[in-house]
Amino acid sequence: MDAAIDSDDTPDQDALYRHSKRDKWGVAVFLWERDGKRAFRFADGEVRVFKKGFYELMVPAPTPADGSADELRAKARASLSGKKVEIIPTVGDQLVLLLKDYPKGFAGDAWREKHRGDGRRLKRHRDPAVKEARELLAADRIAELHEHGDYVGVLASLVKVLAGTDLVPSAHVNKLQTTNPTKEFSQTIANMAKDPAGTTLRSIQAGLVGARGPATSWQILTGALALLAPHKHLCVRPSVFAVQGKIVMPRFNPPKRASEAAYQRYLDVARHVEDELTELGHPPVDLLDLHDFVWMTLRPAAREELERIHIQNKISTKAAQAAQAGQTAQAGKGASPEV
Repeated sequence: MDAAIDSDDTPDQDALYRHSKRDKWGVAVFLWERDGKRAFRFADGEVRVFKKGFYELMVPAPTPADGSADELRAKARASLSGKKVEIIPTVGDQLVLLLKDYPKGFAGDAWREKHRGDGRRLKRHRDPAVKEARELLAADRIAELHEHGDYVGVLASLVKVLAGTDLVPSAHVNKLQTTNPTKEFSQTIANMAKDPAGTTLRSIQAGLVGARGPATSWQILTGALALLAPHKHLCVRPSVFAVQGKIVMPRFNPPKRASEAAYQRYLDVARHVEDELTELGHPPVDLLDLHDFVWMTLRPAAREELERIHIQNKISTKAAQAAQAGQTAQAGKGASPEV
């Protein structure tokens, strides 16, 4: 039987422990003791607090060969010092998180129903939003409004398209609504409607600057482009795409402001993610799917679960590598010497 921690001695913060009845939690490190309770951080990402009578079930554990102990100790030291250790997940970790709710990925009925749209339209439904954008911002329709001097109608069409989705925050749409309906900005929208795939963020930004509109809003600048040309353009949500950039590009430095050059960098990030998802057998339908994938897996509410998946995947990978190395070494020992 394993020797339990002496209830009168404070556990060693450098030592490893495990719960004698919960092996699946993995190894743990001691964090603190107060009010008759002891806290331990476990390899599965959880911090568990035990009162006297139960913390005696924590017993010394050997260092696992998968390297998880180093990461565990680093997180424990960071929590005690008040500093946060940034854990960088992988696209594979993100996909695991996605598949928990959508087992068949982007091609499954669950994803299509919730994100692409089936039945009554909701703001998160992409296919109806694309259809409406192509109707309200149709090249011939916008050209006719513009040629008749209905610049208010042109702006109203853009506002209605963006207001009908959750791609753009309502506060940004409200600012767009107060934009001056100038002839120049109307021409910008007409040009976009005629050739959305070939339209640059720079041209839209210039038009908004001249019309005193929200020219710094990533979502305003890219939302309509993403709906009109979803295979070419990306709706940028900077809070999560900044994180995504660090995942797929180790030296990625998130842009501080919206610009054409910054947009091209985010498009590079999106293509990297698209390529990885495709290699993993779950290609997104378009960049709207990719936008929703990034938001769903990197939004603040998902980060804790994503970190837990990352730790578990890392432990599994290192354990498999250690097992493979052991098999290779064993095979080497059993090989006949050359004569």
